[in-house]
Amino acid sequence: MTIFPDSAAADYDARILRMVPGYALAQEILACALAARLERSSRILVVGCGTGSELIALAKQLPDARFTAVEPSGGMLAVARKKVDLAGLSSRVDLVKGLLDDVAERSFDAAVVILVLHFLTDDGRKADFLSGVRERLGKNGMLALFDPAAIGEEATYDRWLAGGGLGAAERGAIIARARNDWHCVTAERLDELLRQAGFASSTLLFNALNYRGLVAIASGIV
Repeated sequence: MTIFPDSAAADYDARILRMVPGYALAQEILACALAARLERSSRILVVGCGTGSELIALAKQLPDARFTAVEPSGGMLAVARKKVDLAGLSSRVDLVKGLLDDVAERSFDAAVVILVLHFLTDDGRKADFLSGVRERLGKNGMLALFDPAAIGEEATYDRWLAGGGLGAAERGAIIARARNDWHCVTAERLDELLRQAGFASSTLLFNALNYRGLVAIASGIV
């Protein structure tokens, strides 16, 4: 899993909105999907919480839920902590500096994984990560996942990036990084990985320029 340098947190919120189509909307939709499926007092694990945007979106839709959020970047976690404090959520959110393996609890009702999976190579690491998420869910737990599928429509993506005010050099660097450095998988491969990890079914809820948001339901076997 990529660990962002602390300095990346300074402009991450503004930058990610210009880089990821539908970023805020996808978070809102996934939060609504979990709220429609979970009990009000649910326990939710957020893996790679970054600067905490998804925590705020989730807390609005699930006002009685409690959250454990794990993030390896100290800079990102500091921004997340400020957001949590300003939103008055400190009593409901436990922030952990680390990785998934640093979370011991095995009875969460749901897990949220946003823009994490494409940093992991598909050589067993994606499978191990998804299995690790599944192991931390209770019976019939849920996974809300948002990640890019195999990159396509680069010309359309370039035009969208330009509309956000990014210059040609910056757009080219973003597209090259997505093409060469990310480890995206097709929708079919993702479905296979989810099944192997112990998720019985999934529902696609969001798709914009191959950025996909879905909810997967774990099998009843823990």
